[in-house]
Amino acid sequence: MTLKLGIPKGSLQDATVQLFARAGYNIYVNPRSYFPAIDDPEIECMLIRAQEMARYVADGVLDAGLTGLDWVAARCAGSWRCRRSRRCARCATSKAPR
Repeated sequence: MTLKLGIPKGSLQDATVQLFARAGYNIYVNPRSYFPAIDDPEIECMLIRAQEMARYVADGVLDAGLTGLDWVAARCAGSWRCRRSRRCARCATSKAPR
């Protein structure tokens, strides 16, 4: 079974690739493809706009994705709810006091 991972395209892309490099994973991005290569056969990557990431994860297209909390909160303000806790995704992940 492979993990389908969303990598943010655009301003967060380079920082995400560097983050994975520090963790020991090398991601190779081809500017002509939406499917970067990674040196782990159990992970498949897909480049997605950060503002679309929560939707792709919520719809089951991706298993996980990296994006900013602001985009998750914006998606949550629409209609998406955390399936596991039935609470707003922003509330479930925020460390800020309520």
